[in-house]
Amino acid sequence: MMRIGPPNKVIALAFVCLCFASPAWAQRDSIRLTHGPMLGRPTSKSMAVWARTSDAGQFIVRYGTTPPLPHGGDNWTHQSQPASTTLEHDNTGVAILKELTPDTRYHYRVFVDGHPQGNFGSFKTMPSQEASISEHNPEGLYNFRFQIGSCANQNPKHGIGHASPTYQNLNRDWADKVDFHVMNGDWLYEELRDYPAEAWRLTQGVDELPAPLQVMPTLAGVWENYKLYLARNEDLAKWHRHVPSYFTFDDHELLNDIWGASEAGKRHRRTVFRDIGTYGWNDYLGWANPFETKQRLHFGKGQLTAGSDLLVDKSINFQTLPIDQMLNLHVHWGTASAGVDDMQFDDDSGNANSYVYDIAEVIDEHTLRLHMPAKTDDTVSYSIGQRSYGNFRIGNCEFYLLDTRGDRDMHDISQRDKRGLSMIGETQRKWLLDHMQASDADFHFVVSSVPMMIPHSGAGGYESDADNKEEAWTGFIDEREILINAWDKLNKKVFVMTGDLHNSFAIKVTDNVWEFCCGPHNSVNHVPSLDESDRPATGLFQFGPRQCDIRWSSYVLADVPRLDRLYPHYCVVQVNNVFNMPKKLGGKRLVAYPHPQIVFQYYDGWTGELAYAEAVSLDRDTVGNE
Repeated sequence: MMRIGPPNKVIALAFVCLCFASPAWAQRDSIRLTHGPMLGRPTSKSMAVWARTSDAGQFIVRYGTTPPLPHGGDNWTHQSQPASTTLEHDNTGVAILKELTPDTRYHYRVFVDGHPQGNFGSFKTMPSQEASISEHNPEGLYNFRFQIGSCANQNPKHGIGHASPTYQNLNRDWADKVDFHVMNGDWLYEELRDYPAEAWRLTQGVDELPAPLQVMPTLAGVWENYKLYLARNEDLAKWHRHVPSYFTFDDHELLNDIWGASEAGKRHRRTVFRDIGTYGWNDYLGWANPFETKQRLHFGKGQLTAGSDLLVDKSINFQTLPIDQMLNLHVHWGTASAGVDDMQFDDDSGNANSYVYDIAEVIDEHTLRLHMPAKTDDTVSYSIGQRSYGNFRIGNCEFYLLDTRGDRDMHDISQRDKRGLSMIGETQRKWLLDHMQASDADFHFVVSSVPMMIPHSGAGGYESDADNKEEAWTGFIDEREILINAWDKLNKKVFVMTGDLHNSFAIKVTDNVWEFCCGPHNSVNHVPSLDESDRPATGLFQFGPRQCDIRWSSYVLADVPRLDRLYPHYCVVQVNNVFNMPKKLGGKRLVAYPHPQIVFQYYDGWTGELAYAEAVSLDRDTVGNE
């Protein structure tokens, strides 16, 4: 029988009610839409539409280029292939709309069991290279915009709450103007993480838990966390109905201050929650992303024997898994509170074999050799992680979505420049630099969920040594400098788009490398004098061997009480490749700029007013015949 820790009073009451109501399962309501839709994977000819249904089943999307009719109906003739939702993924699924017309606004609605469900949505497809070519624009370049931000805490105990002015302003001013959105980590913060898997089963009216919850019962709380955030913030849900997104995950999608996920031999409750959090992120946000490797994480139950370094799982053929394309192995903590963000649970009460393990060898179909022996005889829940990074190309811009948590070594602030220490892992770093060196893109956007030049220390810490807190690349200076030096030699413009710190800033690192930190969307601001090594609001700053120039930042003084530090910001990035110069007013003839430019525009989250803008152009000696 599954062990469940003591739920809170609300969950306990629901649990009791459901137990008495179980004979009514046969009279369950018809399948319906519960969450969504959300948009992702935008191209000039396709769009992905995500939705969640009340029960496992299917949904379709009907769509067309005409707006909904005044009475709420439509005259659309196009519809997607059915998308399946399954219990294994909390009844979520994705439909793909294909053969769309470039640079065209579409309207759509989800249908479940033949009935229209939820609100109408709309989106615009990306422009196409073919349609943009002219005698003055032979490469078919085009302009586009995207919005980027991070850190959207909805918990009313920790700031603005779920009535978000940022998303109200984004919906008002930008939903019809930006081509896509990048949410750079901390889309959600940990709530409902103690929701029991048994309560999930009773709510679904099924006889047994699906495989993911049998192995990872605390996944139920992660799923509930996402559903809460989508249901509670209507402005957020509206934004995602109309603007396609890409997502990185940072610590809060997994578990606050999760460190050292690749550090073999590390034992900590937060560290080994990596794959449980990632599984939920895949279902609710990660579906929208490109991935360099297609293999998702593996989970199972295996047998460990004290003193032996072998893990045996008769239910899987390890020889069929591309282990070399995956991360290391974690044995899960195993307590009901494993995913709860509360320091009282940071003790040593987890499974005695719960550690980070390197996989030394695949012995046979059912046996792995681990880097160290087990402590006790036990049947354990374990997982092998996934590589969660990827890239996509739009026009002359290449975007790289990094994973800064999954393959992260354990930092030590007493040795910030320790050689070989990695935040992203050697495999991801090689992939990133190889792709950037091979690309002919004019501009590179490296999306990192944590800052590059400004430390993120202070603000508490959850290791036994809380003074060791560091979230940023300033805890991995050797790798940071390797990357910056390689980027500088590309002779291209590299923009590191960062988050996690609850402030925004624009930083010139070198002539070719810039950092733009964007946020918070909704979270309480950090204090630079306490949490960011006392960096200035603007001016020269040095942490480690490299000096940088802070051109602008949001900044909060230390005398402002914590719950009054409510200064959200968001960033709209405009890529200016061409201008329109038709022979007759109202026509279209795109003319390429000799030196394209990127304009970074920061807006006040309360008012929507422009706070700062920075334009970066290609150097005059890198294009054309000059």
